[in-house]
Amino acid sequence: MRRSASRFILLMLAVVSILSACNGGSSSAPSVTSESPAVREALPLLQQPTVPYQVELYAGGINFPVKMAWDPDGRLFVAEKAGAVRVISADGKLQADPVIQLPTNAEGEQGLLGLTIDPDFENNHYIWAYHTWSDPNHEEDTPIHRVVRFVENNGVGSDVQVAWTVKDGFPESTILNGGEIGFGKDGMLYVSPGSQNNILLVVNRDRPHGKILRMTPTIPAKPAPDNPDPTSMNWAYGLRNTFGFTFQPETGIMYGTDNGPDCDDEINRILPGLDYGWRIDGLCEDQHLPADYPSRFEPPIVSFTPTISPTGIMFYTGDVFPEWKGDLFYCAYNLGRMYHINLEDNGVDIKGAGTVDTGYPRCAVAITTGPDGFIYFSDINGIYRVVRAGN
Repeated sequence: MRRSASRFILLMLAVVSILSACNGGSSSAPSVTSESPAVREALPLLQQPTVPYQVELYAGGINFPVKMAWDPDGRLFVAEKAGAVRVISADGKLQADPVIQLPTNAEGEQGLLGLTIDPDFENNHYIWAYHTWSDPNHEEDTPIHRVVRFVENNGVGSDVQVAWTVKDGFPESTILNGGEIGFGKDGMLYVSPGSQNNILLVVNRDRPHGKILRMTPTIPAKPAPDNPDPTSMNWAYGLRNTFGFTFQPETGIMYGTDNGPDCDDEINRILPGLDYGWRIDGLCEDQHLPADYPSRFEPPIVSFTPTISPTGIMFYTGDVFPEWKGDLFYCAYNLGRMYHINLEDNGVDIKGAGTVDTGYPRCAVAITTGPDGFIYFSDINGIYRVVRAGN
């Protein structure tokens, strides 16, 4: 997200205090002509949905939920931006008390921005989180970005262990903090720290800013041994703010959203060792460049100018909507809309695209497939879900 989005977030948080019900959503989306010009140009195959659906409130009373993670028992863990981890039971009841409250600096776009369940959760009860640490003793003034692990038992978190830290690369700025965290099919832990809006650190291959990191899920974490450079956690480069990423279920390949400056918001297929193009000259790498411009940068699947601030992203893996199975879904924060892309078998070319009009609640930040096959997404006041109409 960018500074304008931050102002909007703060305004909405001031205005919205209690929202108790959803308006029921919509069973059909507006015509393509009502879409953002950036979306119409980037996704010329955008179609109105023919799938009957409606939107309903799943759990309210949550303060700016930015990430969601399901445990094997169907409980939904939710990261609140201000530092609390909440849990919703498998039958949709929000636990009154937070699972844990991490000391967090939530100024601007900082906060508790990442949450993931350990692959061996049934045995170890580990949950991993990414947050901007706020020193409770006020001895450290520079924000510290941390990956931590804690133990959860019966809705209570304890034993916080720090796996990885880095000082904010541009403490005068509070924007472009990525914070996504997740496990790949290889069992390694992937982390997106964002650029913190410091281009000099992004182009520095020795620093983590503007990179995707790949590390061992240990305390402390170490570089994954088969990284492009086995001595470094850096796995992919040249990213401004990959706010969300996901893995294609069959191939295990990463796909991520990336927020551009005034142009080139992107959906990327992220591969090891590649550079995705944010650089010191400040040019938009995907728009109107001369034919002889250096081609060392990996192009996106799709880019958006004007920008739309893509945030959460996921592959739909449920059976409730077989028409959408395997599609790549993402939220566009600036528009409050949900989009999906149907990719060719090569994982890059687009053979179709669509939009899901969520009605009153905005598809703002996080999105995931639930164990029941419904599509869950977060607005700044709660968790909503897309269900099949008529069920």
